[in-house]
Amino acid sequence: GSPRRLGALSTAQLRALLQDEPRLQRAARLSRKFQSLQLEREMCLASNCTQARVNLSLRPRLEDGKASLAIKYQELQEIREACWDKQQRLEAYLEKWSPQSALGQLEAKLNASEAESEAQIKQFLAQDLPLESFLESFCQSRTRSHVCRTQLEKLQELLQKDR
Repeated sequence: GSPRRLGALSTAQLRALLQDEPRLQRAARLSRKFQSLQLEREMCLASNCTQARVNLSLRPRLEDGKASLAIKYQELQEIREACWDKQQRLEAYLEKWSPQSALGQLEAKLNASEAESEAQIKQFLAQDLPLESFLESFCQSRTRSHVCRTQLEKLQELLQKDR
């Protein structure tokens, strides 16, 4: 069945061999090349089978990993949203308590205090307010105005220095 043995056959014997299918297949199966290929095929099949078993054994770990990843992704999403909310609150807080905002609040407070003082003067001049009440409320109002004006000027100085 080996190629060397086939070379020793006559043309008639080779034709007879070609006509005898079972004998031809047996000769092919007995050849070293065929046996080598058959062995290689069986080793590949065994290797594939082993690899398939390993892959199947890893499937639960893969599924657990996927589930864990989904949970981590959800946690990340929640943390991202919480950070975004905190950033929005921080920006609103910084805007509310910025030096410019404080300046505006002090100006509004000063204007209100000045308007209150003017209203008290008008009430007193119209004799709608007794002298003692006028002096007490007017002093308080002027003190608030003075404190506001001083704070406003100091804040303006600080803001000028920062520029």
